[in-house]
Amino acid sequence: MRPKHLLLLAIVAGSAHMPRGLAQSPPPNQELNQLIGAAQYEQAYQLATSNLTEWEGDTEFDFIYGIAAIESGNPNEAVFAFERVALTAEDATLRQRARLELARAHLLTNNLVASQTLFTEVLESNPPQNVRDNIEAFLALIEARQNTQRSTFSFSVAPTIGHDDNINSATTNGLIETPLIGEIELNPDGLKTGDDFADLTIGLGYRRPLTRDNSLDSSLTLNRHDNSSSNQFDMDYMLGDVSYGYGNETNRFRHSLQFQTVYLDRAAFQSSLRLNNSWQRAGANGWYQSLAASLSTTRNNNTSTSPSNDLRDTNQIMLSGSIIKLSQTFTHSFTLFYADDRARNSAGKHNGRDFYGAAHSVMWRPNNNHSPFARLSVQKTDHHDNHPVFFNDQRGDTTVTGSVGWAWQYSRRLSVNGELMYTEATSNIPLFEYTRFRYQAGLRYQL
Repeated sequence: MRPKHLLLLAIVAGSAHMPRGLAQSPPPNQELNQLIGAAQYEQAYQLATSNLTEWEGDTEFDFIYGIAAIESGNPNEAVFAFERVALTAEDATLRQRARLELARAHLLTNNLVASQTLFTEVLESNPPQNVRDNIEAFLALIEARQNTQRSTFSFSVAPTIGHDDNINSATTNGLIETPLIGEIELNPDGLKTGDDFADLTIGLGYRRPLTRDNSLDSSLTLNRHDNSSSNQFDMDYMLGDVSYGYGNETNRFRHSLQFQTVYLDRAAFQSSLRLNNSWQRAGANGWYQSLAASLSTTRNNNTSTSPSNDLRDTNQIMLSGSIIKLSQTFTHSFTLFYADDRARNSAGKHNGRDFYGAAHSVMWRPNNNHSPFARLSVQKTDHHDNHPVFFNDQRGDTTVTGSVGWAWQYSRRLSVNGELMYTEATSNIPLFEYTRFRYQAGLRYQL
């Protein structure tokens, strides 16, 4: 509800009281109105501030000073000025106008309760329709801000069913050439295996706003993945995350600590701890840029059948950067990433690796309910040492993954989704080459 600055003199003239007896010259109200009418708010604020000692308490001067203060980005000063006018103005119209501007100043200082109270009081006085419309818009904004500053809990459940033609990401090559003993035949369990699956994900979240721009967030994700015919590659995981976010409308920062435990065929398999740090900048015309860095450690559990799993233990540094373009109907995202996985044990140095690549995704929004999407990523992986079996080669892989899907927001709480995904991995060691095709459909219900 921006004031009609060119009419300020007409509004306030009837309520202005006489200059103080000790004043040698009238207040600079006419000049202030001219500056405000020309949108020169900072100059008006500086002129009013220089005359504040002499004219503070003069109703007309205080009102114009408040306008100059609020429009030049000094809402705290405007609060004091409008409070004086609201209390002392003899003209009822000016008092009402001062209360409206005071409510706006409280809103700008994030004093939502005071702003809401004043706007409601003016609304109950049956103001003109255009004023009523503006007040209702401000009250809706206040309610939205209050909702963002309340602690909130969230819960979601997402069942999915589908088919995966390579649940173990294995090769179809039954015979593999090795440098030491020549050609060997792989166990059928180690070859490409397809199966139907059912998947269930449960999510819990808690958000605690500290200020308008800062918040503490925590989440817990539980996942169960069951293959229909084989239990060997059934996988469960539990992921916990605690994060702190802060910033402003242009720059946002987030630091989070994650802990994940993975179970394979219901036996403890792997655990990891990760520290994430990210920065996102909101640019003009829907452009966003982000950078992220993470440190993580991964530990693998030894079992009676795999007593050397801990040779896969690594410590990782990962860096990524993204450019995002939002438009009315499309969202494009392009990401570059690099990671260095260092093996903790010298005997497992061949499990250490560098990987890097690029990913692009696009989402189309033909309307508010449907969102088709597509993704494509390419990753190159270079291992740090020769493989102990294929000791003539230092393993290098290239993995390409593409997917297309559709999300349908059936209602505010319920969505339906489907996705097709294809992966092709090539390697200088044939044992690690494979293709994988997967399709799935699911629901997501959120409280």
